[in-house]
Amino acid sequence: MSTRHANTVYVDFDPLRRRCIRLAKTGQYRKAAIALAELARREQDAATWVRLGVMLERAGRLPSAVDALEQGLWLLRRHRDHRRAAVVSSLLERTKQRRAA
Repeated sequence: MSTRHANTVYVDFDPLRRRCIRLAKTGQYRKAAIALAELARREQDAATWVRLGVMLERAGRLPSAVDALEQGLWLLRRHRDHRRAAVVSSLLERTKQRRAA
């Protein structure tokens, strides 16, 4: 007989999310970005768009990274999450500077 605690949190990872994590850990950033793009389109949440932007930056796809970070920033501002929006804004500025260089 198993006992369940009221405070236990169960996280359900879908196969696509697991694939993103596995690819990123092995340094396959382009493939991870492709999987994250599919996940971002499906879930439409700010965190996934920001993860996609960072992964695209690691893969060297700076124009696409800027687009993804801007989408994440827009979603954060829409939800009035100003602290996270400030962090994403600084990431976006850093990515834009790398793109200009």
